[in-house]
Amino acid sequence: MNAARHGLTIEKSLFTRLVGELARRGTGERETGAFLLARAGHPQSESRRPQVVVVAYYDDLDPRCLTGGITFTADGYTALASLCRRDGLQVVADIHTHPRRNVRQSPTDADHPMRAMPGHIALIAPCYASGVTSPADLGVHVLRAGGQWQSAYGPDAARVVQLTSPRSAASRLQAVARWLHSLTRTRRT
Repeated sequence: MNAARHGLTIEKSLFTRLVGELARRGTGERETGAFLLARAGHPQSESRRPQVVVVAYYDDLDPRCLTGGITFTADGYTALASLCRRDGLQVVADIHTHPRRNVRQSPTDADHPMRAMPGHIALIAPCYASGVTSPADLGVHVLRAGGQWQSAYGPDAARVVQLTSPRSAASRLQAVARWLHSLTRTRRT
């Protein structure tokens, strides 16, 4: 798998909060999940991967979706679209939990992706996310053109989903200022 073309980055602290929250919401007895969001219009190229900046949990978007498995409805997708429009975000991946160590896609996962767009990344966390400390613990599945999936595990998964160190407050403010400037420049044209 070409990790530079099909991958994402996430700050280590956000990743830690994400898997901790998935474990908490699943209470060790049910699957749960979330969408991973980046700024809309993020330049995706060979050298720049989308940076996850927001996590939207399935049950915050669709409160009745955690049924043991996940039954995410149109109401949840409507809430997700509203959030993305309001905050200038885009979905770059999703993550959900499985009950055991298996992080391979089930036939249901493969046949019914949360976002059926080529390049979408579907992550699977084992053991209801309990004990997950690194992307190497996940199954990483990239949807290719034609509906085929390409999967990565262990060290290959960690090359696709890369953790970053927190940036300084000053560099974050500079990044936000550049992003806001690009939005105002785009709206003027």
